[in-house]
Amino acid sequence: MDLDDEIIDPLFSEAVDHVISSKSVSADDLKQRFNIGYNRATTLLEQMEEMGIIKWAEWDENSKVNRYLIVAQEVAIKRKPQKEPHEHVRGNTSKKGASDSNILGYGGFEWFMGAIGFIVILIIFISCSGKPSSSKEDYCLDDKMAYIYAEKFIFSNLKSPSSAKFASYYDVKSYQPTVCKFNFIGYVDAQNSFGAMIRTNFNVTVRYEPNKDKYYLEHLDM
Repeated sequence: MDLDDEIIDPLFSEAVDHVISSKSVSADDLKQRFNIGYNRATTLLEQMEEMGIIKWAEWDENSKVNRYLIVAQEVAIKRKPQKEPHEHVRGNTSKKGASDSNILGYGGFEWFMGAIGFIVILIIFISCSGKPSSSKEDYCLDDKMAYIYAEKFIFSNLKSPSSAKFASYYDVKSYQPTVCKFNFIGYVDAQNSFGAMIRTNFNVTVRYEPNKDKYYLEHLDM
């Protein structure tokens, strides 16, 4: 009887070579010869019996074991060639001896370049996040921001602030008497005490204090 190659014990061929030179064999003989367990030794004997290599002879009362006689002195055993273990990397079979540095399909050089790119991006991010968007000294030259605060100072001096419509920044005259000081000459339309809309000219000077980051009204004429 032929056994399926897939279920034959890997030790089968070597065990057969051992037993065919003997007159009889038992499970204990295979246990001692190959240093294996009783169940595996018994399985080997059963496979040999199915292939007609041995046959059961008797129960040995002295040793309390089943003994088998060798009936075939020459056995041809066909074994399928063992396939070498292989690894799959990204759908392709890797060759024996391939670099161990391949991880997730990428070699050591790709990982190195990726790490360099990450470090560069991290440095740029830290540099940009640590850089202030604007310095306080810039406000000493920023007349647009100064005009916004000038409007606020004028706004509080109107009879009807909610009706005020100021001249745009581009319609007023402006200059800097000194650093951090701004002068604006323009107009604002607003309602008077009687609800009539009138135009009022203004001449206002505001000063920016860098140490306090604050604007102050120095002069207002309207």
